[in-house]
Amino acid sequence: MTRARILGLLLLYGSCFESSLAWAQADTLPVSLGRYRIPYANATTVRASNDHTSHPTTLNRIDLVGQDGAPYTIVAAARGWLRLIEDDNTLWCPAATGGNPNPCGILPSTQCCERNDNSCNANCRNNFVWIEHTNGEWTKYSHMNTGSVAANGHQLNDFVQAGEALGIQGRIGFASGPHLHFEAARPHDGIDSFDSAGFLVGDGDGSSTDYNRQNRIAAFCNGGVSPIWVANEQRVAANCPGACIGAQAPADVIGDGEVIHRQAGTITPSPAHRVLAGGGEALFASTRITLGPGFRAHPESYFSAGIGPCNSPGGD
Repeated sequence: MTRARILGLLLLYGSCFESSLAWAQADTLPVSLGRYRIPYANATTVRASNDHTSHPTTLNRIDLVGQDGAPYTIVAAARGWLRLIEDDNTLWCPAATGGNPNPCGILPSTQCCERNDNSCNANCRNNFVWIEHTNGEWTKYSHMNTGSVAANGHQLNDFVQAGEALGIQGRIGFASGPHLHFEAARPHDGIDSFDSAGFLVGDGDGSSTDYNRQNRIAAFCNGGVSPIWVANEQRVAANCPGACIGAQAPADVIGDGEVIHRQAGTITPSPAHRVLAGGGEALFASTRITLGPGFRAHPESYFSAGIGPCNSPGGD
């Protein structure tokens, strides 16, 4: 496997995974280890306004918008520790467009600041929370209403459960309107991977399809046909089901441009299972993953395999 790397477990052809995590990686978009719940209160209908391919300026991030009538409660996508909290910012900073040159409308400057107005943009920052999960991934929740995290009694380093309320969907900071900006990431340097504004540092070109990027394509456990959420698709938030399906035999070939996330109790691809250049696949099983002697993750592809509880973010 030219340029591919195997980390974690030793990959033995014809044998099976029993624990931990194995990676074969090259240059394509990386996928989250496991599956996260939709980060809204149960029964909330949510639409993806941007997905991992269409998010402005930075791939692998997703924008979500509640559809049932505000306010919308934002919840933890999986259990973990609250490592970064910014809850005090108050300004909304929308972008002017040709069709809407004054997006603040009649709002006072104490609430809204045009992005081209340098006199106040220095004070316009996002509210956000970063949660560290037990699998080494972190998730981010941006633009929540001022003080809504504190209103839930949260403090730095508190441990929260999946589905526990974090704050209220808002538009604080640089936002087109009320929504939740959500990220899943595997930081290179833990807490030192973030700057004071809550952004990942050292992530290279945010528009690149490079597996070394810290941001991951978030896979979700509920609400859709595929765990990979696409723009304009609507899903309904709910607790992740705990049970795995019994077994799964993936298709022989993952092609260029395909990003696949599969999970089951056991997974046994065909002996000649391949992930071609430009393709990505994440396998996750509660018991065992067996790869045959012909398995190959090609250069410029992405492959991961892990064992742990189904419908969790891997390793919980």
